Amino acid sequence: MSLGTRRTVHRLSIDAPEDVIFSMLRDSAHWPYLDGLTVYSERVSGDDSNHELRTSVVANGSLSSSRCRRVFDAAGHGAEFRQLDVEAPFLALGGTWDIHRADGQSVVTLSHEYALDDDTEELAERVNRSIDEFSRRELEALRLSSERLARLLQRHSVVQEA
Repeated sequence: MSLGTRRTVHRLSIDAPEDVIFSMLRDSAHWPYLDGLTVYSERVSGDDSNHELRTSVVANGSLSSSRCRRVFDAAGHGAEFRQLDVEAPFLALGGTWDIHRADGQSVVTLSHEYALDDDTEELAERVNRSIDEFSRRELEALRLSSERLARLLQRHSVVQEA
């Protein structure tokens, strides 16, 4: 029996322009070098605005692979994702990315929605902890790489202007 849809929300301020962060998010080819969890990432179909992605990650001490559909809104600096091959205990897993400016920085919000095949609160808490840990690592990796790229681009533009 399912508990229904559960939601998690994680936010992080990043000192980089929205376009830089959005480009880092959309280009998954570099993920294995960033977050320490992803070991493989490949776009297997589609284009820059709507595609299927195959990734392999090390989570909870084991390697797992999955496919997801990602749909991007470049003008709104957002994205939706949905796992295509969920495994127990998940019945469904997806979410959104949102990037917007606030107080001179970009605020990135990563939301997950999921449904489980088990009605125990213990399982839901374990899944929430796992999503929480992965989301924090993912957001921190995005912050570090986006801020680094933004500094490089800024230095490059200063050199070009000189």
